[in-house]
Amino acid sequence: MGTKPSKIALLISGVFSLTALPIIAAESNQSVTIVETITVTGTRFDRTSEQQLTVINTIEREEIERLNPKSVADVLETLPGVSVVRNGGAGQNTSISLRGTNSSHVLVIIDGVKVGSATLGSVSFNSLSPESIERIEVLKGPRASVWGSDAIGGVIQIFTRQLKNDEWYVGAEYGSNDYIRGSAGLGMEHGEGSSTLSVNREQSNGYDVYQGVDAENDDDGYSRTSITLKGSQALTQQWQALWSGQYDKGNTQYDDKYGSGGADESDYGNYIWNLGAQYSGEKLTSKLSVNQSRDYNENFRGDNKDVAIAEFETKRKQVNWSNQYFVTDGLNLNGGLDWSNEAVLGDYAQDERDTFGAYILVGKQWQQLLAEVALRYDDVENIDSETTYNVSLAYQFDEQWRLSATTGTAFKVPTFNDLYWPDSGNPDLLSETSESYDVTLNYQRNDVQAYISLFKNDIDNLIAWAPTGKFDDNGWEIWKPANVNNAEISGVEFFTKFALLGLEHQLAYTYLDTEDKATAEPLIGRSESEVNYSLSYQWQDFDLLANYHYQGKRYAGYEQYLDAYHQLDFAVGYALTDNWQLRLKANNVLDEDIASVTNYISPGRELFFSVSYSAL
Repeated sequence: MGTKPSKIALLISGVFSLTALPIIAAESNQSVTIVETITVTGTRFDRTSEQQLTVINTIEREEIERLNPKSVADVLETLPGVSVVRNGGAGQNTSISLRGTNSSHVLVIIDGVKVGSATLGSVSFNSLSPESIERIEVLKGPRASVWGSDAIGGVIQIFTRQLKNDEWYVGAEYGSNDYIRGSAGLGMEHGEGSSTLSVNREQSNGYDVYQGVDAENDDDGYSRTSITLKGSQALTQQWQALWSGQYDKGNTQYDDKYGSGGADESDYGNYIWNLGAQYSGEKLTSKLSVNQSRDYNENFRGDNKDVAIAEFETKRKQVNWSNQYFVTDGLNLNGGLDWSNEAVLGDYAQDERDTFGAYILVGKQWQQLLAEVALRYDDVENIDSETTYNVSLAYQFDEQWRLSATTGTAFKVPTFNDLYWPDSGNPDLLSETSESYDVTLNYQRNDVQAYISLFKNDIDNLIAWAPTGKFDDNGWEIWKPANVNNAEISGVEFFTKFALLGLEHQLAYTYLDTEDKATAEPLIGRSESEVNYSLSYQWQDFDLLANYHYQGKRYAGYEQYLDAYHQLDFAVGYALTDNWQLRLKANNVLDEDIASVTNYISPGRELFFSVSYSAL
């Protein structure tokens, strides 16, 4: 059995890697364009990378196009600290973990609107189309002090596309497993404002995703349609109206893995709409938004679509008021109020709940020292209230080096299924809570950027099925959800982007040490090591991208592990003209057997060809 690398050894190696970066920059003969990154997820308002005290990774539209992904998970998996678990390929059930936390500990936001199921506590990543996305921000660590429940592991915010007047695009793609896609988008001007309409339709016959003993011998395909609208209108020099909307509709086929005649297909229909107004003054910026999201899923057997085996629906209404005020050049205040109402479909003892939250954030800079304190109070109906905080400090040694440290708490409210599922819910459940620590060393100079981050997260009151000591009429002991588990997660995250030998390089490494405190075993579905390395090159009208992903072995429970794997993808693009582009994408060119869930396999080698026309 191999020995585990110690945290000290990993820290030392990471620091040496960072100190070698100036040498790499000096030897490079090609420049990587590193522009100042503006993010909003940390505070709800624009912040430069120097003003952010938490680790935030971003992916822009240009990078998404070069990756040519088939799912949002394909995009996120290229980032450090992001782990993906798939029940098969694109279109199948997919969950995202940040820095080893549960998938339900990740808050997902689309254009400022919280999304996800209040019954299952998860987000359907397979319903989102990458073609409709402009950029993604991934914040690492707790941010409940700004956003409220769910942000234990971090926050993923997705921004849909927005085109300028008369900008438009159209594209088509065909590939393995009879995959076919068509997409189009148009920017429209109206007075002092503009709107963007995007449409995407794709489908695949799929393959047989489940290889268990009682598996159905059939292909499991999918189809999805996504329509997005996003726009703004200047009312005065200071006032602006904002709106966005998204509708996703689709179908997914999967296997009844127990061979019991249960559901093997589902239809979904999700929507988001958001209306807002923003005031931008010399010192004060204030935003008010009213929005609603729906998460709907109907499960049935493919040979009997008229009979629903299960039906789930969550509707979430939200009102958000957030403000930013610059007291002086070095002192800013952020704060706001949030209200939401969640309602679910089904025979629940309680089928809706209100949540009220209030937060304040203070940021102060003294020359090279930057400090931030955030505090939030949430009152969740029928559940105890929660108070969360973040405290962060950063010291800028010079133009290249910065050291930051942060600590914070977060929580995750129980789902309606946990609390009120008929005959199985436990209305006495408490929220899952966490306390975390993070130290990050950043380096940036010219065309090189890098960071190494050490983190630790202790999570308490985790909800799991547990015996109640009571028995039914047949003598079987009754189990219900209970706050019985605790987990400890620590790790190291490293990322760098630089130019060397005429090529652009991007390297990310994540090490995780996880423990279920009840069993002293690793957390299920986590691996100690993940590596991502991408190599890109552009010559005249050609661009080339090679992307490598290593996933270490994962604990599957009962002393069983899923095998480690190596995945290598290639993408080649050729610009026929300024408007026309051809792109060829090869996934899993090594034809590796990839499984992140027992008996569920990802597709083997795949090939896709696309053509697009854009007037941007």
